[in-house]
Amino acid sequence: MPQTPPTPLTPPPAWSAPKSAYGGPHAYDPYLQGQQWVVPKINWFPTTIKLVLSFSLVAGLIVGYGLGLRVVSIGVWSLGMYGVILLVDFVAQSIFAVCNRGSVNRIANKRAGKPASRFKQPLDDGTLLCPEADVSITVVGYREADEDWRKCLRSLQQQTLRPRHLIAVVDGDAPADQEMAKAFDEELRGKSARVIHLPLLLHGLFRQTYDEALIKFEGPKMSNSRWAKFGRWLGNKQTPAEVYALAIARQRIVDQVEVWNDEFSIDRYENVCFTQPHSHKRGAMFTAFAMALWACRTRDGIFTTDSDTLLETNALDEMYCLLSSEERIGGVTAEVKISNRADSFLSRMCSVRYLSAFQLERAAQSLWRCVGCLSGPMAMYKSSSLSTILGPWALQTFMGKETTFGDDRHLSNQLLVHGYYTRYTHRTFCESESPATFVRWVKQQTRWSKSFFREAFWFPKAFALHSWWQTVETTCQAIYSFVLTATIFHMLFAPPANVFQPAVWIGTLFGVAIIKAIVGALIVRDPWMLIFPLYAPLYLFGLMPSRLLALFTMNRTGWGTSARSTGERRRGDGFMERTEHVLHLVIWQTAIMVGIGYFFSKVFDSWLFLVIGCVAVPPSILVYIEFKPKAAKPKKTAAAPVSPTFRAFKLQPLEDVNVHNAQARHEIYMQPEASQSWCHDRDSSYKHPGSPSGASRAGSSSSVVDEKGNPYLPPSPRSQRQHGQYGYM
Repeated sequence: MPQTPPTPLTPPPAWSAPKSAYGGPHAYDPYLQGQQWVVPKINWFPTTIKLVLSFSLVAGLIVGYGLGLRVVSIGVWSLGMYGVILLVDFVAQSIFAVCNRGSVNRIANKRAGKPASRFKQPLDDGTLLCPEADVSITVVGYREADEDWRKCLRSLQQQTLRPRHLIAVVDGDAPADQEMAKAFDEELRGKSARVIHLPLLLHGLFRQTYDEALIKFEGPKMSNSRWAKFGRWLGNKQTPAEVYALAIARQRIVDQVEVWNDEFSIDRYENVCFTQPHSHKRGAMFTAFAMALWACRTRDGIFTTDSDTLLETNALDEMYCLLSSEERIGGVTAEVKISNRADSFLSRMCSVRYLSAFQLERAAQSLWRCVGCLSGPMAMYKSSSLSTILGPWALQTFMGKETTFGDDRHLSNQLLVHGYYTRYTHRTFCESESPATFVRWVKQQTRWSKSFFREAFWFPKAFALHSWWQTVETTCQAIYSFVLTATIFHMLFAPPANVFQPAVWIGTLFGVAIIKAIVGALIVRDPWMLIFPLYAPLYLFGLMPSRLLALFTMNRTGWGTSARSTGERRRGDGFMERTEHVLHLVIWQTAIMVGIGYFFSKVFDSWLFLVIGCVAVPPSILVYIEFKPKAAKPKKTAAAPVSPTFRAFKLQPLEDVNVHNAQARHEIYMQPEASQSWCHDRDSSYKHPGSPSGASRAGSSSSVVDEKGNPYLPPSPRSQRQHGQYGYM
């Protein structure tokens, strides 16, 4: 069946002042919960104090470091200003993390109808906390390894809180990309599923429409003075032209989604996979969000994850419980664990680092409702808040370029600058793959560091609306690597009078790391936290140079890490491509080793020690070779473990899964009489596996088809919702 061409772009009407940002962000979404959102007004007095505090921390540390100020000094041991700040920060962080666990447990206990104990987690007796929740799942991927993708789909099918829809978007339409679509079709066959090819990018259409509307805008102009621009920037305010263009572009996407929904009956399927022309992850996420909001009309929350992620069965239920606990909460995240943590020393250390990042750092931020990054593998957003921030998020640029990574961090920042709260729950988790080889890990860390520094320009906007803790925490994170770099090179190339001072400094850092590991192990209740001090070499020789590189290459875009497909992994990097990724490591290692040689040459007054610099040669060669971990031997049984936590997922019919939430609502319109799935691409050349030549796309097993050869489906729930049959109006 030929694709319906997209409706032509009509000239925007004459400008009239919209009622609110987005031209009334929910004027077209009457089914959303909590839609009347107004960005809180900025109180300039505390905002000024927080901004001054942030800049004072940076200036004070620079001045104190330059003057060599010491807060405490005992013999060769001394403690500077930054050391004091870090110690106080860690103590406060630990206390706040424990308090957040109590706060989240109390919310869940109250929802479960149990005594509101702050520190006792209720037993999982199979009772749903939020049986009435209307939540959809979105998952995006690009040439994911077939086995990982199938495990992810099986994990999503086993949620105790049954999702309204599962929406998958494959970022590509080349033959290699169709493998993910076929795997989706095979895994969800017989489960109200369909695969659809989209001929254009919704993200590109949105940006094009926005730019055209800006040009045609004929409304009032805003002052372009420096103070006026600064006020709009800090207050996250838009000009009338931007408000108008956003409203036009948004409605253009809504119209296009409705055209596709009328053609493909998207909202009548529980599981839908879209393929589209290759762009980048943000383009795929935009499509998934648009379909969840305006085709499937998800009322309460939208959960987003990655194509290699495995979820605990209570993930949707626990996360929505926290999401719905306060009206102002716009998004929540949960713990992310490493599924391949046994593959190598590197992946094991990444697993330990994740424990600290989530159960300490994000937990502390959560108590103050200002989690800085809702992790991409496991995040849930209120439908109303996502509808509000979707346009500004999709239009983000940096240094005149469209941004294509750091999507989860910018989504979080958009929530924060719009005045929404963000939180973290420890009561559920997911598992996701981490790079098991050094260079892949460096690529990942470089990409994450780029997004962190790029988003630093948004931090002051969030400071204005949120807690002082966000100001202190973010400032410390931003400058830590640079203070450490300056300290290391100062000691190496300007040796102190006391030659034992560097050894004392290293011993102090290691001792503090041991104390942090012990305290962290007690809080997170995981003995693996005790090996956290061993993360130091990875930080020194991998993360620190990558953060410096990221600072100077923030404007370079791309997915940042290689695809996970078996073929592309086997092909590997060329010499020049590998050089691009590891040259900064070679320079850094050489500088460190030459510095060590220079230090000893000064101490022992012999230039022969400069030969130590040659020690940098073997590590430099190794980063080019990059030994890969030995692949695990496949087991003979089909039920081989998929991770240390999750075992093989066995697909069950939906009616056999023990679910308690709104069964009647799904049974009314979610079960088409012909439940076979099919794939529909641009030329309709791909038939359902096993269907005879010339058979309808519904497959030969179905005799109930319409005049176009599609399975007969019950009346669209959209028309029923418009008449209030589901209580959405």
